[in-house]
Amino acid sequence: MNAVRLPRIKVCGLTRVADLRAAIAAGADAVGFVHYPPSPRHVDAESCAQLARAARGAAFSVLVTVDLEPAALEVLIAEVRPDAVQLCGGEAPEDCSGLQAAVLRRLPVQAGSEQQVDAWKTRALGFVLDHPATPGGSGRQVDLERSARLAASAPCLLAGGLGPDSVAAAIAAVRPHGVDASSRLETAPGIKDPVRVEAFIEHALRALQTAPS
Repeated sequence: MNAVRLPRIKVCGLTRVADLRAAIAAGADAVGFVHYPPSPRHVDAESCAQLARAARGAAFSVLVTVDLEPAALEVLIAEVRPDAVQLCGGEAPEDCSGLQAAVLRRLPVQAGSEQQVDAWKTRALGFVLDHPATPGGSGRQVDLERSARLAASAPCLLAGGLGPDSVAAAIAAVRPHGVDASSRLETAPGIKDPVRVEAFIEHALRALQTAPS
């Protein structure tokens, strides 16, 4: 896992291969797809595998899950073959020691988040800083001051309501390793607007040039 590098620009909540390819063409080095039935961006295992295949060799693919039992998660990873799995629920580090994929840990930005960083630091490739309201895709901005402290302590992707108009200021405030966006890049849940995606990536890359890697 140490040889795997944390990406800098992740477009998440993808449901269509065409949108995935457009995001990669615009400069995203990571793409994410959600396997969680309550989410409006949920895609089934077969579709996740199709998206992962489309990304292979072109971008870092991330399978997003919430509270799957370890055995079920192992089966899903074997079917989808992502580069990483993003864990967004109450999963414990000891349940994930045998996974055949790198681990991104979603971190709700709230009191007590620092303890989660300590618990996961040796297991996770990095952390996704997000709003605590939902497991992801809420479109709500995180506490930037607390996020900055977390980003200084571990490699983090900043998420939470980021779009073309807000990403540069958020990067300047938090100084994360990278960023992760979904809902603010859409025309409908799971349907990405290529114009917004391209603008988001352009602004993010420009801002990250002055942020630490």
